[in-house]
Amino acid sequence: MKDVVTPAGWLRRGRQRSAVAQALRKLMIASQIWQCAREFNSRVQLRDVWFILRQLMERKLVVCLNPRRTNGRLFYLTDEGRQLAGAAFGVKRDPLPESVNWQKYGDVVRGKTRRLVLDGLGRLVERTGESQTAANVRKFLRNGHSVGLNPVIRALRELEALGLIRNVAVITRKQKHRRYILTLGGRRIVELLHGEQPKYF
Repeated sequence: MKDVVTPAGWLRRGRQRSAVAQALRKLMIASQIWQCAREFNSRVQLRDVWFILRQLMERKLVVCLNPRRTNGRLFYLTDEGRQLAGAAFGVKRDPLPESVNWQKYGDVVRGKTRRLVLDGLGRLVERTGESQTAANVRKFLRNGHSVGLNPVIRALRELEALGLIRNVAVITRKQKHRRYILTLGGRRIVELLHGEQPKYF
């Protein structure tokens, strides 16, 4: 008589599948899943991650939140997937909030500079309580990341086009200053980037 493999046992079986399932601790794109999965299995390749994600989606354990995208696709465990991951690996994973625009979140996480700038602006606004200029954001980021002013300005324009930040023009006698602050949608995404549940509903 053959041994019956439980769903949790199937998730644990296979080093690469187990590594991918354990890596899915939060909402991620495939390259992020791959980087985290390498902590559990250093031999796992990006192509393996894609194959395993397809397997998990077929079993309705993982869902892609923006399937129409060709890149920056976001993956997370379904309700059943979170239950099985908890049974298989003893780790609790929270459900995703429903108040986030996942298309925009995908645009942010797949662009390194966009992500840095949104996060940096969020931290600065939280710290000072004031809108910020591109130069202020660049200066803040310069401590940990070498990013020029032009890429920061470009990222701010992209984030403004996505509706995640807004321009608050400040006019002085000499000139008009472009200053930026997070929108409600931008704050929700920043909180998710920090691993928190959004507070703003």
